[in-house]
Amino acid sequence: MTRRRLSFAAAVLLLTLSSCSVKEDRDDCPCWLQIDLSTCSRYTDLVSLKGWTDERSVFGVHIPGEDFPTVHEEEVPRGMVHYCAHSLPGSYGSTGMTVVVPEGDQSPRLYAYRADVPAYGETATDRVSLHKQYAAVAVKMENADDGFSVMVRGRWNGLDLVTLAPVGGTFSFAPDRTEDGVWYFRLMRQGDDSLVMDITGADGHTFQYDLGGMIRETGYDWTAEDLDDIFLGVDYATGEVSVSVIPWEEGLVYDEVI
Repeated sequence: MTRRRLSFAAAVLLLTLSSCSVKEDRDDCPCWLQIDLSTCSRYTDLVSLKGWTDERSVFGVHIPGEDFPTVHEEEVPRGMVHYCAHSLPGSYGSTGMTVVVPEGDQSPRLYAYRADVPAYGETATDRVSLHKQYAAVAVKMENADDGFSVMVRGRWNGLDLVTLAPVGGTFSFAPDRTEDGVWYFRLMRQGDDSLVMDITGADGHTFQYDLGGMIRETGYDWTAEDLDDIFLGVDYATGEVSVSVIPWEEGLVYDEVI
């Protein structure tokens, strides 16, 4: 009996030593990353989460709006963990850690957030704060007949979800004219002033405008945490262009309301 009791006690001791309850071995135990999504409903009804360490990807999941009130948990290795949260319409997707606008399309209404979270304990917490990654632009033409078309071109067509920095690539989009004589379109973050706007009249003659330069002259900041919106007034008779920046207010969307 004594030998059996000792064997049982030894087995319990070995199990205990191999568990995460022993201080010396806690670095091998996972951490529960708790992500608060409660503010996301202001902007979207679907959030995608991607997490990684310096060595590997650790999670990727889509969270529907009905689950935003509940704190989302992911099991991650202990150490520094990085993650991003972003929202995209159903017609868009991401390639790896990059959102790319296909040529011929405009930017989606993209909101995103990234964080570096110290996950050294049993739990770590962070709260998502989505930020506006696109600029809504309105172009109003004065003293012009019908039959005009607009084309916007540039050298930046994506967003790096790891850094929230612009990604280079061919961008071109031809917005439709609305009944009130305004062209609306959305621009992704820009890395320089290469944007060009072509306005073609009914006679086929095209006027080229240095859109990037005109936006720069307003003091517009493409690196701002939330991008403001832009209004352009074009007088076709005189060729004059006025550019105004419309400060973005949290939770409001100015697309087709500028």
